[in-house]
This record gives sequence, structure tokens and C-alpha cells, in this order.
Amino acid sequence: MDKNLIYTFDKDGEMVLGGIKASNLVKQYSTPLYTLNEQVVRNRCELFKNILNEVYPNSIISYASKAFCCKAIYNIVSEYNFACDVVSGGEIATILQTNFNTTKVYFHGNNKTLQEINLALNNNIFNFIVDNLDELETLEEIVNENKKFENKINIIVRINPGVEAHTHEYVKTSKTDSKFGINLESGEAEEFILRVNKNKKLNFVGLHFHIGSQIFEKESFRLATEKTMQFITKLKKDHNIQVSLLNAGGGFGVWYNEDDANLTDEDYKKFIEVIANEIKKSVKENNLIEPTLVVEPGRSLVAEAGVTLYTVGNTKEIKDIRKYVSLDGGMYENPRFALYQSKYTALKTQHTTNEKEIVTLVGKCCESGDQIVRDANIEKLKKGDIVAVLTTGAYHYSMASNYNRNPVPPVVLLNNGESKIIIKGQTYNDLLKFDV
Repeated sequence: MDKNLIYTFDKDGEMVLGGIKASNLVKQYSTPLYTLNEQVVRNRCELFKNILNEVYPNSIISYASKAFCCKAIYNIVSEYNFACDVVSGGEIATILQTNFNTTKVYFHGNNKTLQEINLALNNNIFNFIVDNLDELETLEEIVNENKKFENKINIIVRINPGVEAHTHEYVKTSKTDSKFGINLESGEAEEFILRVNKNKKLNFVGLHFHIGSQIFEKESFRLATEKTMQFITKLKKDHNIQVSLLNAGGGFGVWYNEDDANLTDEDYKKFIEVIANEIKKSVKENNLIEPTLVVEPGRSLVAEAGVTLYTVGNTKEIKDIRKYVSLDGGMYENPRFALYQSKYTALKTQHTTNEKEIVTLVGKCCESGDQIVRDANIEKLKKGDIVAVLTTGAYHYSMASNYNRNPVPPVVLLNNGESKIIIKGQTYNDLLKFDV
């Protein structure tokens, strides 16, 4: 992505986000502050819509809520006729507060509670990505006991094709040893689908796989699709079962720092082409019906649109070892370093000198692992300076906590010189209101 779409520096050397000076945003909203550039999100929505229309028109784009969930983002993606993934009762409750078409909502998760299942069904959410046998048995019991749900629940079976994407261990979701999905190689998936298909009170629709997150290479997508299409061919030949929908997940990589590829629009197109070409090839060779293709971009829609602003606090320098610069945020509003040792790019928002230094930007939490950017090459900082950390639109607010009783910051949507709060920041009173 062109970084000029996300930030620029004006003639006075100050960072401008969404047409607004960083200093003005800090004056209005304080720090730490999540910002999200609406136009960047919309550009990505247009990109994926145009790619699918060109490469595989029989398709659905489903926004992966877990990346960033709030009413405002649902309203934006709904304008592009997207579907949406939800993985919890909280995400369902949020989407029900919007005008989103519930027939386009897909309910994921390896351990949906009965309360969550009933919330979905009672609000006309009938597309279930089923992850295991226990879940299937629960849905079977529901249709047996409640006639109004007969023939309404659409079952998309999450399979595990055993393909490993080259990404972090904790975000690989399709290796054989995984909490997600039903194994393809062992024959379990075939037995599972035969059971679903025999139940006349449920609608077997299709298959789902998701091989991981933050993926830059395309071969794993091709291989997972190839193995899934071979399985679809077997279902037709051996059991005359037609698969009308194939959900190929998401996981398309984004840029965080110099170690990452800066993917172009053409690169994202190639991801989809690899999947689409493998489907088309198998359909032609095996005389299959062409399945509807679903893809699930989440991080790739919102991550690079996000920038988090911090104020510099105290500094600690250990001679010949390391210089620590403390920021007023931390692992409570960005836990990704603590979880994955994730790398970021940090910039000083006001150019005052060309002199740079290597420092480790840390948070204010009582944890040694509370780091935001390790070994950042950044213009020299002093107390009170503002630091911008890039690519924070995904898995930041959604993963935030109240560790050390820190309030979660607000989220501000930026667009052409205007800003508005889309999620209010917490106050100390918010933290205390559930204490008894």
C-alpha cells in the first residue's frame, strides 16, 4: 500500500493523518489514541470487490470481524454488499445493532455456547461454520426439539487440509495438530459430511478452510485449494454429494515493518487468482458444479488503515546495552508483541532533527514483556514527544484488555480532514462500575 495514503508530513515537518495534524488529534482526544483512516478501509473494500468481480464473479466477500469489531466498521463494509464473519455472542450482539443483513452473517468458532447459538438462530443467523462433532450434535438436537429451525440451518463444514502456511506458530490454523477443523487426511471429514448430508433437517452447503494469518506466499493457498477440490471431487464420485460453496478463509499478509513485503493491489489479486484457478481447473476436469467462492479478508482490510498515537514519558538508558523509552500505552491496548513478538514501525510525528537512534519503545504495564517496538530506529525522542505506531487497525482494539486497570483508548475515524469517535474511550468509572 502507498504509505502516502495513510500519513504524510507537511511543510513544517509534522505528521498528517487523514488530513489532520497529529498534534491536533492529540489535543482533541489525548493519547494513547487509536485512529482509523476511513478512506483507506474503503479503498481496500473496493480493491477486493473489483478483484473478485474480475477473477471469480460467483463469489462472496466476508469481513472477518475478529480483526476489528464495532458498529461503524459493519456499516462501512455493508455498503459494499459484503457478508460478515462472527465468532462470539458479543460480535453477534454488535452486528444486530446495525442494519446488516443477517442472512449474510457466518457464525464461526470451535466452541459456540448454547446461549450464543440461540442468540444467532433467534435473530435469523443460519449460516454455521461447524468445527467439530459436538457442535453438530448440538445443532441436531436443536432442530429435533424446535421445528421452527428445521431446514433453515445451513452447515458449512470447517475442514483441516493439513497445509501449513509460513507464519507464526500461534496463527497457523490448518496444520494437522490444531484446535480448528476436521481432519481431511484421516477420513474424519468424509464421515462427518456423510452424517450432515443424511440429516434432512439440516442443509449441507459447503466447506471451509483457513490456513493461517499474515501469509505472503501463495503456494500454501494453492495447495490447500487443490486438496479441498480433490476432496470435493471424491464426495461427488463416491457419494453423489455436491458442494455448492467453498470458503477459502483469509490470512492475506499486510505490511508492519521493513521485514514484510509491501503488497500491491496486483499481489492481492494473485492470491485470489491462485485459489480461483485451482477451483476452475478442478471443476472442468471433474465435471463439478462451480462452487460459490467465499474469501474472508479482515486484517488486510483494516490493519494498515490504523495508526496509534502515544506520548513519550520516561527514558532509561543502560550503558552499552539498551535505551528504553516509555510510552503512555502498552500491552493493554496492543498485546501483539507479548503474544507473537510482532514487529512494528514507529515514527516521531514532528521532525525536529535528522538524528536517529536505536531505542526500545515500551509500555507502562508491570511486565518485562510489555514492549511496543523493539530496537526502533527512530528520530531522537524526549518527554512529551508524540510517537505514531503504524499498522494498528487490526487485532489492537479487538485484543485490548484492562490489565493493570488501564482504560482502553477511544477509536477515532478519520476522513478528509474530519474526525469522529466510533468507539468511546473508557474512564476509570467504567472500570469500577462492575465492582460489587
